Amino acid sequence: MDARENGTAFHHIAHRLLGRRVVDTRSLREGELRAVVEDGRDLVAYIRGSDHREFEAPLDFVRPAE
Repeated sequence: MDARENGTAFHHIAHRLLGRRVVDTRSLREGELRAVVEDGRDLVAYIRGSDHREFEAPLDFVRPAE
């Protein structure tokens, strides 16, 4: 298995909400949490919206969708 297959090439971080529906509380957009990545000292969430486009949000603003 190379780095691309296990996510280490992109500095992905395990998170309890991966694969679950979440909401970005800043924009109120919802979707599935696809990845959490360390960007310098910040953690960035990558979320796939209902339109199947991914968008970024600071992880601090991501909560489980109700």
